[in-house]
This record gives sequence, C-alpha cells and structure tokens, in this order.
Amino acid sequence: MPEKVVVTGGCGFIGSHLVESLAEKNFDVVVFDNLSTGHLHNLGKVIDGVTLVKGDIRDYSETEKALKEAKIVFHLAALSYVGESMRIPEAYNHVNIDGTLNVLRACKSNSVQRYVFPSTCIVYGNPVVHPTPETSPLNPNSPYSLTKSVGEFYANFFHQEHGLEAICLRIFNAYGPRMQQRVISIFANSALQGRPISLNGSGNQERDFVFVSDIVEGFLCAMKAKERKCGHSYNIGTGKSTTLNDVIKKMDSLLGTNAKVEHKADVSNEIYRLVADTRLSKRELGFQSKVSFDAGLKKTLQALKKDFEKKKKMA
Repeated sequence: MPEKVVVTGGCGFIGSHLVESLAEKNFDVVVFDNLSTGHLHNLGKVIDGVTLVKGDIRDYSETEKALKEAKIVFHLAALSYVGESMRIPEAYNHVNIDGTLNVLRACKSNSVQRYVFPSTCIVYGNPVVHPTPETSPLNPNSPYSLTKSVGEFYANFFHQEHGLEAICLRIFNAYGPRMQQRVISIFANSALQGRPISLNGSGNQERDFVFVSDIVEGFLCAMKAKERKCGHSYNIGTGKSTTLNDVIKKMDSLLGTNAKVEHKADVSNEIYRLVADTRLSKRELGFQSKVSFDAGLKKTLQALKKDFEKKKKMA
C-alpha cells in the first residue's frame, strides 16, 4: 500500500505543486483545504488521483479526522500576507497559531510520523548577517512572521515532548505559476494592464527569489531526511539576490512592456536585504536549488500572461 500523505492547504499556490509531485510519485495523497484562498483548478491533471477533504484547520475534529492513518503531514494551510496581517492580526493568530496547534495535536492523536512545516524567511526581520544563516536571531516584525515563528516553536515542542519527526523550512521569496498577490505577480499584472507599478522605496531592496519547483524539492528532501535531522529549521532559497528594480527590468524585457514605476514611501517594516545561507540545508537535507531566476521568471510570466489573456477574453 502506498504511504498516506496529507497536505493541508493543498489547493494553494505552493501546496498544489507539492500535491502534483507527490501524486506523480504514487503516494496516497489527501488534500485538506477550506478553499478560502486555494482553488480546485490548481490541482489540474492530478485532481482525480487524490482525495480532497474540504475542511478547516481551525476545527479540531475535522482536522483530526482528515489525518487518520497518515504517515506524513505537510502543513501548508495558512494566511500569508504581511500587509493583511497588520490589519487583521486576530485572524492570523486564529488560523496560523490555533490552526497549526490543531494540526499538531491531530498528528499526535493519529501517531503521524513526519511533520513538515513551511515557515518564512521574514522571521529574521532585518538581519545583520548576509547571506543569513539559520543561527541568526529571529526578529519577526509583522503578525504574519510572528505566527510563523510560533509555528516553528510548536513544531519543535511536539518533536521534543511527543517524538513527532518535525522539520521546519524557512522559505525565501517564492514565485512561480499559480502565484497570487506576491511581488512578481503584482508587478506583472500592473504591466500587462498598462498601469504603473507601485514600488515602495528605491527598489534596491534585495530578495532571494526561489522557484516553486525548488521549494517542492525542499519539501521532498525534508520528507526523506534522517530522523536525526528533525527538530530543526532550514533555509530554502538560492543564496542569490535580485533587486526589485532588476525584477522590473527583466519582466519588461520578457513581456515586451515598458512599465512606468511610481515610487512610494518606504513602509515602516520594510526588509532591505534578505538572502539565504543555504549551506546547512545542503549539508543536512541534501537540498540545492536548480532553477535560475531568469529561467523561473520566464516560466512564471508565461503562466501569468496566459491567465491574464484568459480573463480578458472572459470579461
């Protein structure tokens, strides 16, 4: 019998790519999602080969039932927008902390063996060491990043106290097909619509953009890692940085646009440079990114342009 794997938030951007990979590897995949931000069409060609359970991680009984007989749980269900978290911190607390604790309790109740939790690079805040290693102090500066740091704490607590094989992945700036309301998709949609791109600050902020297939590979490395590698957090990035200004230049070239940029004031919690030190994840998990930013951006923009043209025809 194939191993049963549960992916919470499996209809979302990163979750759906992970589900595709697991289904293609013949795992028995259960997708647990409330469809509040994810979409069934994201599962595309694999939807008939997985089990979809509509439910909410904020409901413990639904969560406990969805995790029955699971050996591995990837917990991706979350609210994940910094600006939104500043406006409605209580919702982020309820979903990302209370919901995560429900998933962990359900893992314990169902004797789940391995738990993989995607955290975020912004738990570091504005780090002083670049590239930033996992030993850097955590300095979350938004409710979103705070809830993810709490999620890491709870994962390690359940590892230490209950023997759950928990691994946390600090994911740097994710991008790829199916992305929504992230910096590259926001820039691209503005350019495609002929609207100015709104850019906070100078645009010289540096980000480590990691393509979604590399992120999936990070999840698979965490799934296969030896038990002694559990109870820790690992960076998932490329180790290379790109400025937001460079993103816009490359995007214009690939889309054939000439987007006007409107510079706004810096936001109060802006992070100026965030690049992953990937030595630990390479040594301990065997993870290494493979997709260059230029190649990944081309694939991403092709998908975004296709979606834009489809919506335009339907309008």
